Amino acid sequence: MSSLLKSVTLLKNIHCFLTKSGNLRNANQAKEAYGNFWYLWRKRMSTTSTKIPNEVRKSKNPAKITLIQNQNVSVTTLEEAKNLAKRRAMHLIQIQELDTKTQRPVYKLLTNAEILVEELSELKSKDSNAAPAVIPTKSAQKKPEKSLNIGSRISENDLNARLKNIAKWLSKGHEVRILIQSTANDTTTCDQIFKSIETFIKTPEEAALGKIVQKHSKGTAIKFSILPLANVATENTNGGKLSPNQA
Repeated sequence: MSSLLKSVTLLKNIHCFLTKSGNLRNANQAKEAYGNFWYLWRKRMSTTSTKIPNEVRKSKNPAKITLIQNQNVSVTTLEEAKNLAKRRAMHLIQIQELDTKTQRPVYKLLTNAEILVEELSELKSKDSNAAPAVIPTKSAQKKPEKSLNIGSRISENDLNARLKNIAKWLSKGHEVRILIQSTANDTTTCDQIFKSIETFIKTPEEAALGKIVQKHSKGTAIKFSILPLANVATENTNGGKLSPNQA
C-alpha cells in the first residue's frame, strides 16, 4: 500500500474517532483533510493506470505473418501458426524472411509427404543442372521392377522411409509393385496405408510422381502397381493400353 493511501486510511480513522468522542470541530478538519488526500490518491491512480508499458503494448499486438497452406494464403500470428501446425501434426517452415510487398515474414504448413516431395524436386533440379540432358534409347527406358511388402503394423517412421524409397524408384523410371498385408484381419489399417501412399504420389498434382494401376483387394491384402511418369506418358500415347508386362 502506498504512503498516500496509508495517510487516507489514517485520516479516516481519526475522523471516526473524533466524531464518536464529540470533538466535532477537529472531526470536520480531519474529514476535510481526509477528502483532500482521497482526491489526490484517486487522481494518482487514474494517471498511473493510463500509462501502458511498451512491453504490454507489444504483447497485445504481436507481429503478423503470412501463412500458406494448400495454395491458401492467410494473415495470422506466429504463435497461432505454431498452434495450428501442432493440432494438424504438420510442419511450419519459413520460406521467406520478409516479403517486400507486405513487410511480413512468410511461412508454409507442410505435411511429411509434401516435405519429401519438395526434397525430391530439389534433388531433381540439382541433377538436371549438374548434367546435360540425355535422350535415352528404348532399351535404356525399360527399368527393372521394384517390389515392396508392407505390413499393417508398420510405424509412421518406417512408412515414411518406404515412401522415400518409392519416390526414389519412380524418379529413376522403375515400376513399383506393392503388397500391403494385415496380420490380424485389419483391413481398415491396410486401406489407410494405401491412402497414404496414393496421397503421397499425387500431392501436389503438378509434382505427381506416378500413377496407381492394377489395384486388387483380396481378403486382408491389397496389391497394386505404381507407374513412373515416363510409363504413364507411354500408356497415354498407346491409347490407354497397358504393355504386356503391366497387363
